[in-house]
Amino acid sequence: MTAPAPKLPSTATRLVAAGLCACCMVLSSPTADLWFLGFVGWVPWLFAIEGLSPRRAFWIGWLAGTITVFWGFIWLTALLMRFGGFGPPVAYPVHLLFASFQGLQWAIPAAVIVWARRKSGRDVLLIAPLAWTAGEALLPHIFPSYMALAWCRAPLWIQTAELGGVTTIGFIQLLINAALYVVLRDLWQGRGLNRRAVITFAAVMTLTPLYGAVRMAQVDALIERAPKVKFGVVQGNFGITQWANFRVKPHILTALQRQTSALEQEGAEVFLWGETAYPFSRAIGRRDAVDFPLRSRRRIRRGFTKPLIFGAVTHDPSVSKYAFNSATVLHEDGRMGELYDKNYPLAFGEYIPLVDPDWYLSKVPSASYINPGDEPQALTVGEFRYGPLICYEDILPRFAREVAGEGIHAFVNMTNDSWFGKTKEQYQHMGLAVLRTVENRRALLRAVNAGVSVYVDPNGRVIKETEVTDPDAQRRMPPPTGFVAEVPMLGPEDITTLYTRTGELFNGLVIIALLVVSFRRREDEGEAAAASKPAADEHDERQGQGEADGQDAAETDNDRTDAATDDKP
Repeated sequence: MTAPAPKLPSTATRLVAAGLCACCMVLSSPTADLWFLGFVGWVPWLFAIEGLSPRRAFWIGWLAGTITVFWGFIWLTALLMRFGGFGPPVAYPVHLLFASFQGLQWAIPAAVIVWARRKSGRDVLLIAPLAWTAGEALLPHIFPSYMALAWCRAPLWIQTAELGGVTTIGFIQLLINAALYVVLRDLWQGRGLNRRAVITFAAVMTLTPLYGAVRMAQVDALIERAPKVKFGVVQGNFGITQWANFRVKPHILTALQRQTSALEQEGAEVFLWGETAYPFSRAIGRRDAVDFPLRSRRRIRRGFTKPLIFGAVTHDPSVSKYAFNSATVLHEDGRMGELYDKNYPLAFGEYIPLVDPDWYLSKVPSASYINPGDEPQALTVGEFRYGPLICYEDILPRFAREVAGEGIHAFVNMTNDSWFGKTKEQYQHMGLAVLRTVENRRALLRAVNAGVSVYVDPNGRVIKETEVTDPDAQRRMPPPTGFVAEVPMLGPEDITTLYTRTGELFNGLVIIALLVVSFRRREDEGEAAAASKPAADEHDERQGQGEADGQDAAETDNDRTDAATDDKP
């Protein structure tokens, strides 16, 4: 006699589980840094969606994702209010709209998981990691929200990023969570200990950090042997208000020069300033440029002698009336080197899709519009090549991989995060950027105008780090800060990762595997019986709800018919 199906959790219980998932997601990321929640954060999400139809799983998953993004990215409202000029009645609904879109990263995989389970007869142990990884790989992001962010301070657990990129970390996170969920579910339902899930959990929890330890030791050996360059990273500690004030611009430049001079006294050989840190917009030519005369207040080199990589706003009226967000090199002889233009302007802040830029700028005066660059461009200083990433380009794994393909020895990131005040944004941005170092095994230097500026080594360890300031809120410029870091110059001849070589191969294999698994039904009778259970559970829940709602009852009949058809051997 078949044992009765376990009672399904109520809708209220599922909603609580979705909220618990969101709490784990937010608290595992900077600045709470409870990174261990990445081992359990998806367990309540899987509990909340199991036994539902794909449609209802979508909405439960979407709720978890929307809460996660709305809470985790709450700093977006500060940006809208402080610099967009919007009041709370507008800022919060706009942020909710953004969170609703980003929440699809949880919603669509949830629907795919329950659909694929019903279609194939396989358990979440296999389906969940594939569906989540496919979602991270395929779904568009306004602001990337890879949940590998949770482990940005745990380098042992992120070393697999060199194999297939950031999504390999998400795959491992979901494999751990799915295995733990299956163990707990089967014990709760009286099915006994699921040995396959236990073995999977134990293997991944053991092999992942073991792989990390071995690879970190090997890369450390390369770091030890590599030539080094002492970088001076300068954080000017000026905000949007100061930078926009023409009378303050000379003071910003002076502060940058003095801090650069101080770092040269500490032995720095190359310097890095932040995004558009050079305060005089459109002053530097785009072709055959040189530094300004010694007596000019716009002169860049003053008080230091070594090469400088820096960000500036450049302009060529023969090309466009709009400017470029650029990075270039000031060599020791006063010549400017290669010029890189930001390839990915920030949506709504530096460009506006679909509408006329002049119209948009008339409506949002604090926004800007820049011409995007069209390709990566390495910056050469001496015998080494550096890969520039401006602003949030350092959280775009595919573009960073293209930059690594330019034969660089280290990444240099120039960022201005002053738009967000002193919030979690700076640490989330930095945490996502950390992953680029492991993916490509190149060090990363970040000069951020008001913090957080860091040096991250090729193993993903944050070696140097500054504090975040908020000059706009303080209405004054704090003294500039910075540090000197000895950076290994690892080139293509030293190490090229599998991810740098193959790019999206891992994601492609995951997507193919998900399709094959979903459409190839298990023939084993026991597996088929297990597979029919979610459909039967769905039927029971729909039938109970149908007593109170005629429409849901009709949907129950449809689900019963679909489940019976799917479960035929």
